[in-house]
Amino acid sequence: MIVLGLCSCQKEISREVMSPAEVDVYVAGLEEKGSGYVAKYWKNGQPIALTDGTTNAAATSISVSGNDVYVCGSIDGNAVYWKNGNLVTLGDGNATSIAVSGNDVYVAGWVRVFSGAESIHACYWKNGNIALLPDNARSDPYWDNFPISSKGSSANSIFISGSDVYIAGGEEISRVDLPDPNDPFGAPGYISATSAVYWKNGNEIYLIKGPYAGSLADEAYSIFVDGQDVYACGALEARYWKNGTSVYLPGRTANSIYVSEGDVYVAGSQPDGQSFQTYFGIFYREVAKYWKNGNPVNLSDGTKNAYPTSIAVSGNDVYVAGYEEKTAGDRDFIARYWKNGNPVVLGDVSKYSEASSIFLVKK
Repeated sequence: MIVLGLCSCQKEISREVMSPAEVDVYVAGLEEKGSGYVAKYWKNGQPIALTDGTTNAAATSISVSGNDVYVCGSIDGNAVYWKNGNLVTLGDGNATSIAVSGNDVYVAGWVRVFSGAESIHACYWKNGNIALLPDNARSDPYWDNFPISSKGSSANSIFISGSDVYIAGGEEISRVDLPDPNDPFGAPGYISATSAVYWKNGNEIYLIKGPYAGSLADEAYSIFVDGQDVYACGALEARYWKNGTSVYLPGRTANSIYVSEGDVYVAGSQPDGQSFQTYFGIFYREVAKYWKNGNPVNLSDGTKNAYPTSIAVSGNDVYVAGYEEKTAGDRDFIARYWKNGNPVVLGDVSKYSEASSIFLVKK
């Protein structure tokens, strides 16, 4: 079988073909069962459960190599992956993205670390062996002249190109500030920022150094390598980067990126759907969409909130995984994917479900 591709929010190794072909469509996600969630994937719409519902679990990323299906995610706070349904536990944290190269299995995510206080730290596992990713490589007097109170990082997407390992994520840092003048007790303030970064073979590269306000944050959610070009996408505002140069998109979020024959596809959402009134004013439903070379293509009609998570391309066919509300405003989502804008419902419509990752394999 020839792998066609995948990239996701959650976001993995990808390969492409140059012409349309019949494909098997693999989608990873979760579905409600009882008071918890079952990790599962769908192959051509048919569900395969990875857990039995006695734990809280989620599948976040999927990859296929030959006859083997690899899925990563979490079970009750532990990072895990499955090979053909067989469980491998990685550590105390979460696995967000999986890629397979030859006989090697790579999983990106984060683990909990304790150094005075608990924080999370970006990492990846190669064949089960963990490698922590360096953070706080910034050199900035604004941060260097004050005591750092905390820092953390997360890895959201992994891509293998030859012998190089690329991982996209975010780095958060907080420092003690001068006392808050509005605090009658004169307590010190705290300022934090989240920076969009990626790592190439463990070397951290900043896409954006986070601003000096806790209410603003940037992360890179997906990464894709095409030849010598490195693409990543993320938010504060919908955007992608090509070799570090930012390209803004007319949207709120950019969750997944894929490049095919020089065309750049980014999946995300924008609140430009149906309006609704709240106590705080008028808001608009989130419309699922993707951008091809910056041009938007709507996937949902705007009557319900919809969120794409992962995009893959086969020839002229564009596949986007995600989830949409069952009823407008109910936040009760149903997993689905769109093929060229046409929805395919995956989850049981009587249960909450999400789709997190899509992967295509030529039949």
